[in-house]
Amino acid sequence: MRKAADEKFTKGLVKGFHEKQTTEAVLLAHGWLFAPAKWDQHLRRASASMILSAVYGYPTITSEQDPTVDAINEFSKRLTSSALPGAHLVEFFPRMRHIPSR
Repeated sequence: MRKAADEKFTKGLVKGFHEKQTTEAVLLAHGWLFAPAKWDQHLRRASASMILSAVYGYPTITSEQDPTVDAINEFSKRLTSSALPGAHLVEFFPRMRHIPSR
């Protein structure tokens, strides 16, 4: 993964993201001006859209209700909760590591 990230995000190639970042910044500012109470939804949409467009070449996501944004946020929530200390029984019972997976 590190090699792939180094190839995709070199100093020369990152300059090509300027237009996408500008578009995301304008959409984010527009969302904040017209619906400031939903600031967290605007940030989630903007970050999901920028990551998808930079890494996978997706078009800009313009709506907070896009199912892609929901899927990314749900995955992020599950990943975060599984990384919390105490999320797995093996942390409390270290001998469980020796139990066969079947």
